[in-house]
Amino acid sequence: MALLGLVLAGQAETGSLAAGAKLAGVTTFCAGLAGPTCGRLLDRGELRGGLQRNCFLTCGLFATFALCVSLRVPIIILYALCVCLGYSFSGIWGGFRALLVVAVPPDHLRRAHFVESFMVEASWGIGPLVVTVLAALGGAVAALLGIAAVAFLAGISLIGVVQMRPRPRARTHILRHRNDVRVLVGLAFCIGLGFGTFESNVPQRMPQYGLSPNLGGLFLLLLAIGSMTGGTYVSLRPIQRRHTVRKASILFALFALLMLPSILAPSALAYGGCLLFASLMLVPINGLGTSELEARIGEKQRAEAFSCYQAATMIGVGLGAVLNGILVGPVGAWNIPYLSVGLFSMLAVGLAIAARHGGHRPGSPWTVEDPVTSPVSAGYSAASCE
Repeated sequence: MALLGLVLAGQAETGSLAAGAKLAGVTTFCAGLAGPTCGRLLDRGELRGGLQRNCFLTCGLFATFALCVSLRVPIIILYALCVCLGYSFSGIWGGFRALLVVAVPPDHLRRAHFVESFMVEASWGIGPLVVTVLAALGGAVAALLGIAAVAFLAGISLIGVVQMRPRPRARTHILRHRNDVRVLVGLAFCIGLGFGTFESNVPQRMPQYGLSPNLGGLFLLLLAIGSMTGGTYVSLRPIQRRHTVRKASILFALFALLMLPSILAPSALAYGGCLLFASLMLVPINGLGTSELEARIGEKQRAEAFSCYQAATMIGVGLGAVLNGILVGPVGAWNIPYLSVGLFSMLAVGLAIAARHGGHRPGSPWTVEDPVTSPVSAGYSAASCE
């Protein structure tokens, strides 16, 4: 919802969609940049209360955004608000994932990460439709106020969640001292880069089929439906924590194979049908990554770890969009998705090699813990909750 709302706000303020895209880009970049820091701050305080403050801050910022747009304030003020929005966003995704440990029974925690990844994808499909309806009824101001209302309701909904006691101040940055976490965060960046490149390429493919780029939103909806379909399956049957690296390799290989038909589609109808399958592996891969991160990090730096994971994904998506803008002229829009296919294919091969040669070496970041003794299965001490 937020990114489309910001695009509409920029258009209402300046008459240019490009200005709106810049507002959304500044917000996304700042959210990725501030993610690890905001996650560390959430870890040092009571997590539920920190998340509520972030939600209410986001609500206030969007309400202020709506007021500024209605008053036609200088665009520089909107950019300043985008920086603040990036900060308020940055801890929300990681914080909610970290809070699952007190909101979900230990034996359902792994499934919860796949469900959470599915809900994120569902929001990316449904949110823009809600914003479109609100904008049609009351313009950009109504859309921004609707987003503010959603953020407020999210804060209110946290009242019923069990509190998580503050953890001792972390002395180390998790990415500096945890090789396994660095690997998972690196894979999250690659997922974001590959899928962001593919997704942002969809509107650029429209002229190839004699369509206006404005119709790209309908094809992006088909892409979202595909990811939600894959998410529904793994939410009902989550991937088990055995041979995780090998399974990740298979998922990346399938992702690359399912993207290929959309690149070669001869017509708009065929392209739309192929998009329904191109994103089937997105939620399974993301869910596998977050559930594996859950099983490795313990309880002291949870919000920081998940915020790093989300920040890496967002930065990858943003760079993928930039890559499209740079290469669309010299390479051609129809050739750019080969980069995503190539990236995921190389990851599939690399993970297959790691599973064969490094998966059982002591100290290796690819080593998988025994499912019986991992934190997911064993649960956490009741001392972490109030």
